Amino acid sequence: MSLTDLKKGKNTKVKKQNFTIDEFIADAEDYAKGAPKIVSELHQQEAPRKQSLQEAINEAKRYVEMTEAEHKLAKQEEAKLEKRFRRATFTLSEDAIAQLHELSKGTDLAKSHILRILIDELCNKEQNEQLTKLLQSKIS
Repeated sequence: MSLTDLKKGKNTKVKKQNFTIDEFIADAEDYAKGAPKIVSELHQQEAPRKQSLQEAINEAKRYVEMTEAEHKLAKQEEAKLEKRFRRATFTLSEDAIAQLHELSKGTDLAKSHILRILIDELCNKEQNEQLTKLLQSKIS
């Protein structure tokens, strides 16, 4: 919304109705009594169509079904993520934990992400290279 939308007479939703000041004052008095004429006509022009009780119930059911469908979709997405990763427990030395922590801090990557990268890198090497790397390692 811009400031020009706030100008008087810019309201395009409601049709302008010409009336005099006296008619306006009389309608204000009628409004105070609960029976306005000008104001009620303006409200009728912009009032939405009223729904029957059955239509309202059906609309509410559609809304609930829609939100249930959205919840189901969200759960499916969550299940896909859970299938993508699986929890595992490893025993690491204090030195390995400290090194992993430093790598994590220095790269702003999660420790599990770093481990996945290292495993992937090792798996992508030739079999001889893998065996050499694993057997030459002095880490216990």
